[in-house]
Amino acid sequence: MRMDKLIEKISHKLSHKNLITMIVILSVFIIALLGAIFRNDIMRPLSNLTSPGEDSNTASRPPLVVIDPGHGGSEPGAGNGKINEKEITLPISLEVEKILNEKQIDNILTRRDDTAVSLEDRTKLANEKKGTLFISIHNNSFTDPSAHGILTTYNPNSPTGESNAKIMQSKLKTLGMFNRKIVPRPNLYVLRRTEMPSLLLEIGFISNKNDLQLLTSSDFQKKCAVQIVKGIEEILETNTTASSKSSSKD
Repeated sequence: MRMDKLIEKISHKLSHKNLITMIVILSVFIIALLGAIFRNDIMRPLSNLTSPGEDSNTASRPPLVVIDPGHGGSEPGAGNGKINEKEITLPISLEVEKILNEKQIDNILTRRDDTAVSLEDRTKLANEKKGTLFISIHNNSFTDPSAHGILTTYNPNSPTGESNAKIMQSKLKTLGMFNRKIVPRPNLYVLRRTEMPSLLLEIGFISNKNDLQLLTSSDFQKKCAVQIVKGIEEILETNTTASSKSSSKD
């Protein structure tokens, strides 16, 4: 039956006031019905497309490695009067960047030239970019020139800190420097303030003649970068596998 016929039939039986009331109720019902259809057919698909959830987005995001060349600019780092730490950490870091790019592993550097970058800004960049792994590259120094070797430091309060450090050190110890193994350093700023797994590498002693000879060699710097990237790859793979197993258990 057509709507106008229905209303005409009802109007013969109802007063004018009741008819108006009926029309208002019917109109409200139709509007509510159309609203429900609109929400189900349009709004829900848009919601599904645009906001699957922050955790889901994070899980699907490719890994991002943050490379942190120690010191820079007015902060030279360790030195021996002829060369400073900042002059060694940058070329190694740039070589790491080059290899990561070749392997299509997303990465960023906290500095790309001889610029002073505060510790706060280094960690802020890593956190804002939601890095997956933070690698800070440094050189050691000591008053005793006989001190030498290569080591990896980590935050012992990090769930993956020690295991990540062992992986990285297993690669670095092949470079021919004395293996000083891994060292927990809970008070290092960049290890404490980064919101992702992080390591700080102490690659040789500038204060040691033999280590310095290696550190200033472009060939050694390239070999060092290769081993750092191997460590990065294994850490990313190991952590991803562990995360997947944990998720499947949940």
